[in-house]
Amino acid sequence: MLRSAVLALPVLATLTIPAGAQEAEGWGTGYHMGTTYAGLTNADGAHLGVYCADNIAPQGAQAIRTGAYVLFSLPRKLTLEAKSVPVTFTVDGKATAVPMAVTVEEVATSLDWGPSKAFTTDQMKALVETLRRGKALTVGLAEPATTEPFTLAGSGAALENILDCAKR
Repeated sequence: MLRSAVLALPVLATLTIPAGAQEAEGWGTGYHMGTTYAGLTNADGAHLGVYCADNIAPQGAQAIRTGAYVLFSLPRKLTLEAKSVPVTFTVDGKATAVPMAVTVEEVATSLDWGPSKAFTTDQMKALVETLRRGKALTVGLAEPATTEPFTLAGSGAALENILDCAKR
């Protein structure tokens, strides 16, 4: 249930931004139920979203996700056996591998980063800052070979301080 709610956020981002504005700026942004988000969907239907959820859930509501997280989803089922795989973010030719948890469903594959010792929030903040200043982005997997291009038009404003939810 939580995964469905979290994956619905990119759809909400798309619905809350007028189509012309989203196309012109590239990235859609918003705030919904305590979560600030910025994301976009490429021409092939792959989605990249950066989220920061405030810790505002009622006590005992453990199903609500808080803190920083990043989702990369593909509109197709991939054959991935591992529970976590490195996802490579290449910005202007410089690659950064990020360990992401895998969820394979019938018609989609979702990859999810949350803070860990393997890739900390500070490391993700540095990557997001690179996205803000970059010109070209591809996100991909080594096996199976998958590469998805994304625009960085509008990322400067959309991603500014996005992972600072603890400071809001």
